[in-house]
Amino acid sequence: MPSNMHTRRAVLAAGGATALASLSGCVGRALGALDLERDYRRDAPVGDVTGAWPTAQHDFANTGYTTDSGPSSDASVERIASGDAALATSVALADGRGVLGHSDGDGEDGVYRALDLDSETAPAESDDAWTIDYAYGKSTPTLAGDAMFVSTAEFVAAYDARTGERCWRTSEGGYGTAENAPVLAAGTLVDGGSAPVFGRDPATGEEQWSYDAGEAYPGLVARDGVVYTPIGADHEQTGVAALDAATGEERWRREDLPQSGVPLAVGDSHLYYNAHRGNVFALALEDGSTQWQASIPLPENGSPRTAVAGDTVHAQTSRGSLAAFDAADGATKWTLSLDADTFARPPVVAGDTRFVGSDDRLYAVSAASGENLWSKALDARPSGGLSVRGSELYFAGMGRNPGVFRVAD
Repeated sequence: MPSNMHTRRAVLAAGGATALASLSGCVGRALGALDLERDYRRDAPVGDVTGAWPTAQHDFANTGYTTDSGPSSDASVERIASGDAALATSVALADGRGVLGHSDGDGEDGVYRALDLDSETAPAESDDAWTIDYAYGKSTPTLAGDAMFVSTAEFVAAYDARTGERCWRTSEGGYGTAENAPVLAAGTLVDGGSAPVFGRDPATGEEQWSYDAGEAYPGLVARDGVVYTPIGADHEQTGVAALDAATGEERWRREDLPQSGVPLAVGDSHLYYNAHRGNVFALALEDGSTQWQASIPLPENGSPRTAVAGDTVHAQTSRGSLAAFDAADGATKWTLSLDADTFARPPVVAGDTRFVGSDDRLYAVSAASGENLWSKALDARPSGGLSVRGSELYFAGMGRNPGVFRVAD
């Protein structure tokens, strides 16, 4: 499958029509003509971000952590909706609703869809279920009240999450990877990736500010009114910048870090930057200086993925190497090697349990000790991230019977 990291600008620079012909619909930015005008229909019904798992990796800090418990060893696995999930986002969860995007991977078919998870009928058949046709790359939705925000290969948009009706759309910005969910900070909707970082009015989509981050990999995060964005050139991410979320003003910028290709995460005292085939760097929030760095066994071509749960930074690789580091000084708390292929999914920590989705199993690991508590066979390989609501865990899976799955007691 072609990479999801291509952009229109990079493709044109790489070889014109020949390069264009080689790309399929799962590229990060579709190749249609750019429309720089904002299409405004009505204000988005923006509210508080209060759902169980309202955006990628649970929150705008990208922590991947919730106090909910997740499922137990007695849980069963149920397919609650069918659908092609060769490329899928995480399932955003709020107010009994689940929303996700998935594609067939060939640019021929794909949707955003809503599922009423508390309906007595099958979620895909309930009155609150809807779909928005869109074949190309998609971000995990961000839910804020009754508004849904998305970043795609062609545009950034706001929809009414109750009906799927579009409120506004702008083709300035947008990048279609599952982890590039728009963030809300200081009353501003912020989106980045392969374009300037844009700050917008979330209700109207009107641009408030923009910041030149270069052609870095998408995956910005926000905490306490500050947005942290990757910076770089031609997708060779080389650093981080900290921006005031309300104004876009640069607070600091650091450009001497090793290349990275995965999203950032931020905790109480550090910003976590994961080097390609290298270390996890803990950077000071005040100025970006390195406070510590820690290593985890990596495959030849890959980067660690991180989650942050209190005083612990959880890391894992695509080949089943897991580790937990002390957030204060980077000391190793525990390591574990699973005989599993976890692909590029980030860790998820629910209460005292760390969940890992592999090719054919769901693993539950003690977040405190690294003990492998239990595992459960899956009928479909998770193609998006894991999401938790109470004692339930959701994912989109691919295989002979692709669809949306729930693991619940």
